Amino acid sequence: MRTAFVTGASGFVGANLVRALLGRGWRVRALVRGEAPVLAGLDVELVCGGLFAPRLANAMHGGDGEVGR
Repeated sequence: MRTAFVTGASGFVGANLVRALLGRGWRVRALVRGEAPVLAGLDVELVCGGLFAPRLANAMHGGDGEVGR
């Protein structure tokens, strides 16, 4: 199964992108800054933080695609 890392996943566009990727059989790691109720109930791995978080590279490791806004 392919894995995508999506930034801005709790926003309108990002959340819809997450749903589209899940619908196409991708595993999704989603970068969020806080709670992400828009992603509740979805089979998504949430990564809390911002684009400049020091451990962000570790969260992105092993992905087959990185998609952001």
